[in-house]
Amino acid sequence: MKKITLLLFCTLSIVSFAQTLNLPVRSKTALNGTQFEATISSASLSLTNRENMIYAQIVAGNVPNFYRKLDSVVSTGTTNGVKQKVTYYVAPDYVTIGIDSDYYLCPMSPMLATKIGNLTGTTLCTRKMVGDVWTAAQVKLQPQTIPPSSQMSTVPVMMHHDSLVDSLRDTYFPAHPLGQLVSGDQKDVVISNLIYNTANRVVIFGWYYPTGTYIQPMTNVHADTYMDYSHGIRLVQNNCVLNNSIQTTIQSVLESSAEDSVLSDEGVIAQPWYPYWITLNQPTSFALLRNTPTSLKLVVKNDTAVTHYNIYTSTDGINYHEYVRMRKSNLVITGLNTDQLYYVKIMAYDSLTGATSPMSEVLAAVPSSRNDSVLMVSGFERVITGNTYNFTIQHGNALFSNNKYTESCTHKAITDKLISLQNYAAVEWIAGEESTADSAVTPAEQNYLTAYLQQGGYLFISGSELGYYLYGTGTSADKLFYSNYLKARYISDAPANTASKYYASVVKPIGTSIFGATDSINFDNGTHGTYNVSYPDAIAPIGGAAADMHYTTLDTDYSCIHYKGVFSGGTKTGKVVYMSYPFETIYPALGRDTLMKDILIFFFGPQTLFTGIDDNATPVNPFVLFPNPNKGEFTIRCSQAIEAPLEIRVYDISGRLVMQEAMQEQEKQVYCNGLNAGTYMVAIYKGDVMQSVTRMALVK
Repeated sequence: MKKITLLLFCTLSIVSFAQTLNLPVRSKTALNGTQFEATISSASLSLTNRENMIYAQIVAGNVPNFYRKLDSVVSTGTTNGVKQKVTYYVAPDYVTIGIDSDYYLCPMSPMLATKIGNLTGTTLCTRKMVGDVWTAAQVKLQPQTIPPSSQMSTVPVMMHHDSLVDSLRDTYFPAHPLGQLVSGDQKDVVISNLIYNTANRVVIFGWYYPTGTYIQPMTNVHADTYMDYSHGIRLVQNNCVLNNSIQTTIQSVLESSAEDSVLSDEGVIAQPWYPYWITLNQPTSFALLRNTPTSLKLVVKNDTAVTHYNIYTSTDGINYHEYVRMRKSNLVITGLNTDQLYYVKIMAYDSLTGATSPMSEVLAAVPSSRNDSVLMVSGFERVITGNTYNFTIQHGNALFSNNKYTESCTHKAITDKLISLQNYAAVEWIAGEESTADSAVTPAEQNYLTAYLQQGGYLFISGSELGYYLYGTGTSADKLFYSNYLKARYISDAPANTASKYYASVVKPIGTSIFGATDSINFDNGTHGTYNVSYPDAIAPIGGAAADMHYTTLDTDYSCIHYKGVFSGGTKTGKVVYMSYPFETIYPALGRDTLMKDILIFFFGPQTLFTGIDDNATPVNPFVLFPNPNKGEFTIRCSQAIEAPLEIRVYDISGRLVMQEAMQEQEKQVYCNGLNAGTYMVAIYKGDVMQSVTRMALVK
């Protein structure tokens, strides 16, 4: 206990703090640390009752004055060669109860830590952050260890350890007053992917020596009901600042594959929290729809506990604006740019209690006057390393780069009837690695997809476990759906029955392919920004379908098939493209864009890339562009005589016209040296009718 008078030392500290812990003013009659220890020291007191008593003290604001002032810490990291930093604010010590002159360092379970975090708008450190906090600490204590025993988790031993730390901390006065950032007095309960490796575990790490080494490697061997004298809870304000200007949250950074390295040394942490005391349900059934040329509309399944939603918007899916809070009765996002792709995620909010939900996954849509959007259905909610719940980024960008706009929804929005597949000429279903644990394409979803295809819908579906789930382990109804509507025969759970080995497929020499590429299409092994596709299904076409690609094993281990025709029970011609590894894991982005272009041409014909849907278009192309790639100078040659003036139009990947000039001869030299390096669409028009379109790579 802090039995000596330290208030004088506190008054000597003239430190500027940027943030303050959000707690009520402490009552003058509240217990000091010694008194509170006495109330919880009984061996007969249950863990639940003890933690309820701790929480009651925190809710009442019974923490020292120095503990309310948060210290800034800066963490840095490099992603894709770009160095970034996050500035965040941490409590100067582990959770304490009492007053400046007599306080108690209070070990607790991750359940209680999460509950306090919800109360105060805070979270916990990751392993990397613990090291960064130690680096920033002005006071680096020597760990005060106690020999292991069966009594380590009892309050008397916790009190004894607290007195040891207290005596050591006193030796730093007056040069280092209370409120300066302290490290070394306890281990940290941390945020980690290990939280979800085994159910109901606490993850601990650290206890740094002044030399920079530490005692405890990261481990989750203990149950979440266990804590001993060394388990400390460092509160970190969830709100933080990215690269000096972007307001974001610790959780958002950890969920982002473009930012995670700043705060995490174990990659993306898809669910950066302990799954306790979430007072509002995470929004999982909602849609993002085109509303007007300058607005989007959210449709969310009603939750009676929710009064508002915090709406986060972004134009790249990575960097989000500060949220706007909207009443759930009017979820229209206004003031947007026409024909711009937007990404949106939401958090439920209750104005009566101030409670918020976990963040939703990310959806995407384009505000526009056009009405030919492709519906993206996000159906990948399985908790795995690398699932960042924002793969609408890869899918949405691929559509948008081909001038095809999108709306999107979660898969639950389909079965909850918030949105109808029948309103869309084409649907893209993102199945990711959904498998037996998460029901990849449930029976109800199969019913909606069956009706959609029977009525002439166009479906592009991708996922690595669809065959394994629907046919390898499925019911008879699952197998019928897989055969009759995905038009596939399941061969094996991985190419050549070998997992974690094959990460590419090829088009050549399949003459039936809708794809024009002849080289390998690569997908992620876990090192290219998404997740490890270790079990991509090997499939084969049946029922009139044709093969598009096979793995780099056997020619008969197919990875993508397509079908055009009347589906079983249907009356209209529908189409399906089924890829047996997740589309979002293809790299580089140009490869995804090229495949999406060919899928759209299969669905709608080549004119869809610029003029909308045209089922009657016939892909005849007498034009050739060379060299490709080029440095801004290329030739267009036509194999037919030009009877009327043509126009060459060059579009960037957003569909913006960046150059145009006339073509009156069979061969035309074009110069566009002023354009930046990147991918462009070169289209040939006769009047307002497009004759040809070619993807061109401009390099510098």
